[in-house]
Amino acid sequence: MTILFPLPKDARNDPLKWNADWEVFIDSNFAQPNSPALCFNTELEALRDSQNGLKDKLEDYQTFVSSTCTIQRGLTCEALDHFADDDFENKWMLAGADERGKHILGALAAVCSKARNLHVARAYCPEIRLMSLSRDGKAFLSLLKSVMLEDASFIPSEPKSVPNAAWDAFSGLQKLSSQTDEERITLATVLLMRTKLISLVVHFTMRSFFEKEAPPLDVQKPDQKPQRASPRPELIEVVGFKAAKARMKEEKAGAMDMYREQLDSCSYAGCGKTAPKPSVRFSRCTRCAKIERSVPYCSRECQRADWNGHHKAICGKTLTFDIVSASVEHPTHGSSSRPHIGLPIDGFRRSIPLVNQVTLLNLNPTVDYYLWNADNEPTRFNFGPDTYAHFKFREVREEAMRAGDVNRVGEMAHSLCVFFSLDRMQDKRGVTPDTIVAQMVREYEVETEVLKKQVLDLQMVQDYDSLHRPALFWGAPLRVWENDNRVFNLSETRVTFDSP
Repeated sequence: MTILFPLPKDARNDPLKWNADWEVFIDSNFAQPNSPALCFNTELEALRDSQNGLKDKLEDYQTFVSSTCTIQRGLTCEALDHFADDDFENKWMLAGADERGKHILGALAAVCSKARNLHVARAYCPEIRLMSLSRDGKAFLSLLKSVMLEDASFIPSEPKSVPNAAWDAFSGLQKLSSQTDEERITLATVLLMRTKLISLVVHFTMRSFFEKEAPPLDVQKPDQKPQRASPRPELIEVVGFKAAKARMKEEKAGAMDMYREQLDSCSYAGCGKTAPKPSVRFSRCTRCAKIERSVPYCSRECQRADWNGHHKAICGKTLTFDIVSASVEHPTHGSSSRPHIGLPIDGFRRSIPLVNQVTLLNLNPTVDYYLWNADNEPTRFNFGPDTYAHFKFREVREEAMRAGDVNRVGEMAHSLCVFFSLDRMQDKRGVTPDTIVAQMVREYEVETEVLKKQVLDLQMVQDYDSLHRPALFWGAPLRVWENDNRVFNLSETRVTFDSP
């Protein structure tokens, strides 16, 4: 089946017309329930028609995975700052449809003009229709949040995929069936390029909205320049010989433009260096070069660093899907630097303020919690190293942050309110029980009245406890409680709120 995609070069020359062509193209070819199957079969057919299709897909896959993970980490870090410091959500919603559309169209054109696979991936992404995203500000924000990581303190080994009912159903059925390596790598690549394109478009849009330059997007330069090709027989059958010849000429010109801009990238994922000029070539792994596989490195140091973590498993070997799809930990996040707070469990989705809190805590593991006052100024809070309160609080914190356990959220809120009600806490920096509850309402998306009631109920239990112990100390040995109470005078503390 021959499908004539809009040309990538038109994204630069006339973005409005290019987008209109894409919208018509998607409505004509990919707006049906079976569009995932059509996309998959089109890519599978292209792979089988290509001389080195399977080999190239297998060789490129881990690079695609690593680069997509890096992109998602970068956009998450920036988005957290914009949501927290620049009131991004409100500003985006207040912007008109034309204003939002201008930034989204610019991002689409900038990304899709970089590489053919990104351009074609637009057919896989019904989520990035310009009109719907520009008219509905919430739709774009939802799309942005869908690719933001649950913890931006490290680069993950697998990207966060974008949920889509049609694609999820199709990929589930495909994975259940008996598949060849060609089918498996095609499906994996299509799903990955979906995620990568959406991640790049929302990142470019957000940058544009705040009048920042587009983030760097390094597309690896192929070893060979695009070759002149004769019109394909199936293309001639569809549009005729003259039109097919003109089309092939346009495709070649667009491919050459992309080739000139693409860079030679170091294969070590922890490096990120590129060769800025076609004449500056990185060295290649000699064993891989013997089997016509290009694995460039900017230095011997990067080649050695890549060996144990990644390249040793594939060097000079014939690749299979099982080999390339094995999870490879990103070199900037080795096993010694695992995050202290784990990822969510049981389907819990962290809010953006909570992702920001988790990220800060994992980047600064000595801090027990970050608290913001009414002026949005942060304060680091620590119970003190090697204390009972420190270990118990972190145990409660883990359950709250990983599972969204509302009871644990209430215990954390009460514990923090108790310590910030102490007379000896002279430098409270404007943090009060009211600001603590308001912050946790935002982070855990609970009702203010519900959380305040939890805190006051725990305070009531403390009032009736014979030792007047806060909830954090209910399981503490008596000598531990007596020692900490002697230091902090916790039994004399009572949590109250200024607002009803």
